[in-house]
Amino acid sequence: MKKFINPPLSTSLVGLFSFLLLVLALFAEIFESRTPEIDLAQIYANPIPIAELQRLDKLTLNNKYGSFVMINTHPEAELSGPWQLLQPQTQRVKSEVIAKIVENLNILRVRSIHRYEPINITSFSLDNPNLSILLTTSKSKDYEIKLGLINPIDNSAYLSISSQDQIYQIDPLEMALETYDLSQIVEARVLAFNKKNLKSIEIIENGTSKLLIHQREAIWANSEEEKFSQDKVEQLITLIEDMKSSSILENLSSDQTASFQEMINANPTQLKLTFADSGRSYYFSEIKKNLLGMGQQFKGQYLFSNEEMKSFSIIKKDQLKFLQTTNRNLK
Repeated sequence: MKKFINPPLSTSLVGLFSFLLLVLALFAEIFESRTPEIDLAQIYANPIPIAELQRLDKLTLNNKYGSFVMINTHPEAELSGPWQLLQPQTQRVKSEVIAKIVENLNILRVRSIHRYEPINITSFSLDNPNLSILLTTSKSKDYEIKLGLINPIDNSAYLSISSQDQIYQIDPLEMALETYDLSQIVEARVLAFNKKNLKSIEIIENGTSKLLIHQREAIWANSEEEKFSQDKVEQLITLIEDMKSSSILENLSSDQTASFQEMINANPTQLKLTFADSGRSYYFSEIKKNLLGMGQQFKGQYLFSNEEMKSFSIIKKDQLKFLQTTNRNLK
């Protein structure tokens, strides 16, 4: 009985040692810095939800050349678009650009995974990324993808995806979007819209409506319900859709912007397009004198802008024949 009350020293040491091991185990469980709990197979799988990116409403690309905001004009948000660039210019996006972006994200290859924590965010330059892509799906769900450090030594890059707690070391994207500028994104045509979604066309000169036609049940007519030739209306729409700019005016000073705004407001011709869910206005003004800081190289051509009048381009007169359209031309 006495030995149970006063156990030998060795037994006491074993008990104490076991107790210490238990405490250390609990301590490690609580404070251990864990790596992401993820399967080995998942490490090499594409972490981007490509299936959800097959229908997009909007895409914003940010890189060293600025912020490029693009919207999809397709009524069902199919990647084929057409896509309209809203910022920094009003210009039509090249047909293949959006599809190529999604395709490049689809073949992304992951090498390794790191914790999404402050030291790694800074080390891999994800706090000041070379590239960010914000994608908005047709279900109004946003995905932001950031591309940080691009390491030329081992030819790898680091990428993060919003709502995910990992940083991915990847093979560089085949499409070097971090170096894309305006010329690589847009084409010469100015406007992108879906013809099926177009409900009315109005041309206004100095505040007076020169032409106003609308579509009801696939029939185009004027405000007096006088029906027009559908083929001739189609030709008008094609002329508008095929309008091309000859020059994009970039890097304008505040004085130039104010001067161009004044020029358009003094002698505006407005093209107003109404769609099933929205309306957009575009403005034209003949250049009759030197453009500030640009001389007379554009004299006789037209200055073009959208309703915000923060960006401008040049359109030659032969591209604007549709502005002369009257009711008689459409009969």
